[in-house]
Amino acid sequence: MTMPSIKSHLLSIAIIGAGLLFVPQTTYATVADGVYAYEKGDYQQARAEWLPYAALGNPNALYNLGQLSRMGRGTEQDFIKAEAYYLRAAEKGHVGAQRNLGTLYYFGRINAVDHTRAFNWLIKAATSGDIKSQLMTGTMYFNGEATQKDNIRAYAWIFLSSRSGLSRAADALNKLTKIMTPQEILQAKNLAPTLISRQLSPDDVGLMVRQQESDTSPDLHNITPEPPTSIVAAPAPKGDADNYRVQLASFSAENTAQKALKILQDKFPKLLDGHQGNIEYVDLGKKGVFYRLQLSPFNRKSDAQDYCRKLQQNNQNCYVVKSP
Repeated sequence: MTMPSIKSHLLSIAIIGAGLLFVPQTTYATVADGVYAYEKGDYQQARAEWLPYAALGNPNALYNLGQLSRMGRGTEQDFIKAEAYYLRAAEKGHVGAQRNLGTLYYFGRINAVDHTRAFNWLIKAATSGDIKSQLMTGTMYFNGEATQKDNIRAYAWIFLSSRSGLSRAADALNKLTKIMTPQEILQAKNLAPTLISRQLSPDDVGLMVRQQESDTSPDLHNITPEPPTSIVAAPAPKGDADNYRVQLASFSAENTAQKALKILQDKFPKLLDGHQGNIEYVDLGKKGVFYRLQLSPFNRKSDAQDYCRKLQQNNQNCYVVKSP
C-alpha cells in the first residue's frame, strides 16, 4: 500500500471514529430518561428531556408533553397546548394521542363539547386496538353522538374492549345484553373482529407517561381515561350546555364512585331523568387522586341550584360546581 493510500485509509478511520464519538444519544434513551424523571416526580426535568425531540417530531415526546400540559405538571395546566401536542402526535399515528384528543373534545375541555371531532379521533384509536377508545366509540354509537345510533356496532366495540379486561366495558356490556336480542348479540360478536385494522400500530408504552385513571390508570383521561360511566343514562335535554354540574360526593376509588352512581340511579330514577351521571377524575397532587360524582348538564347556575334543592329535599347532599 502506497504512502498516500495509507494516509487516506487512516483519515477515513479517523473520520468514522470521530463520527461515532459525536453521535447523540438515541431517541429511545432520551425519551426514556424523561419518563424516568417523570416517574420520580421531576416534571420539569422530564419536560426538558422531551422538548428537543418533540421539536424533531418524535410522537412519544409530543404525547408526553401533551400529558404535562393537560395535567399541569412541570408547566401550567393548558388544554389548548395539550391539544396542540396531541394533534401533532396523533397525525403521526400515535394511538394514545388520538384517544386523548378524542377525550378532550368529547368532554369539552377546549371550548364547547365537540362530539364530531371526538368520534373522528376515537374511532382511529379504537381501530388500532385501544381498549378505552373502543369503549367510548361503542358508547357514542349507542347514544347516537356524532353518528347514527347503532346498537349492533355499540355492542361490537364494547365487546372488543371488554375482552381485553377493561372493567368499565364489562359493566357496559352487561347493560347492553339486557336490552338486545340473542340474534343481535350474535351479529355484533361476528362484526367485532372486522372492526380492527389488520395493520395495528401499537404505541411503545415504555416511552409514554403513565396515566392515572382507573383500570390501568389514566390517561386523561381522559380518559380518564374518561368515558361516560353509564351508556344507558337518559339523554340530556337538547339545548342544555354543560356549564354547571351538581356534585354529590367525592371518592378515592373509581369503582366506589360507580357503585354510588348506580345506587343513586336506582333510588331516584325519575329525578335523574334527562341528566347524565359523570365521574370526574381529578389529581390533587400530594392530596391524592379523587373521583367526583356529578350530574350534568346544566346551562344556568340557577337551574343547577334548583335541581340540587330537589335532591336535598330527598336527603341527598349536593352542591353546584362549574363544569371542568
